[in-house]
Amino acid sequence: MREPDRLRRAEDMPTAIRDARGAVSPPPVLCLAAPSAVPGPDRVSTPQGVRGWRGLFLTAGTLALVWGGLTGWDAASWVFGVPAVAAATALAFSFPVAPAWRLSAVGALHFAGWFAVASVRGSVDVAGRALAWRIPLAPGFRSYETDLPPGAPRLVFVNAITLLPGTLSAEIDGNRIDVHMLDIRSDLNAELAPLEARVRALFALPEAPATRSPQPETAR
Repeated sequence: MREPDRLRRAEDMPTAIRDARGAVSPPPVLCLAAPSAVPGPDRVSTPQGVRGWRGLFLTAGTLALVWGGLTGWDAASWVFGVPAVAAATALAFSFPVAPAWRLSAVGALHFAGWFAVASVRGSVDVAGRALAWRIPLAPGFRSYETDLPPGAPRLVFVNAITLLPGTLSAEIDGNRIDVHMLDIRSDLNAELAPLEARVRALFALPEAPATRSPQPETAR
């Protein structure tokens, strides 16, 4: 072999060795984790139900009209009226904003019709018991578990129980309503479940689960 060829091969050996090493073990790759996204100003949550200036002036104006009507618009009375109106407005705004409920016109018609029929039927039943030779009464308390949300729907339901003949809402403890009945042998669930369904339709609420556990009797 000629001398120039040997020298050329000797010069190519380091390059071949480097290529072989690169094929066996590739250069390490540095993986950098992406920085966590920082929420911008548009992602900052704002408190819900914040009352605006319109509600403030409306509340203060209404209270001022009430004060003026009670005092005959006497100028001297505003020495106490202005602090009283300001304190009452601040007190009114210190309470949390009540959720706005949507009423259904169709549900209101169904509720009114059902309540009228139930009232007449209950009145006839109570009158028949009162005029009977032996009064078939077994007064006592029963408990009813409601799925209605707190607020206006539950208040309407509780007051409707009291307005129906033969039942009276005695106590509310969470979802449990203690009802006084003229005859605890009757099925309370069968009497109040239709009323609860009408209240749900009145406030356009979703239907309750189909299954309901039997209501326990409360002995008192």
